[in-house]
Amino acid sequence: MKYHYMRISPTTVRIELIPEDNTEKMLLQDLAQSEPDNQALTKLFENGLGIYQSNTKLLSKKFMEFPRVALCSFETVTQLSDVGMA
Repeated sequence: MKYHYMRISPTTVRIELIPEDNTEKMLLQDLAQSEPDNQALTKLFENGLGIYQSNTKLLSKKFMEFPRVALCSFETVTQLSDVGMA
């Protein structure tokens, strides 16, 4: 799956899922029959977000074109660096 990413604001991006083969096209056709909060669909958008903006957590998605295009709100996840304790 390819992803097209467009930044809307510091905490919102537009992500478009772009299938690369027939299997992915069939997957999106199947997901079109599901609910917007389908776990597999959420995972696809999480993957797309992670590719373009690491250390983020998907908070919500609002579909512009179900199931391929959504506005995704996210927050940046702060990770503590590994600090050795003496």
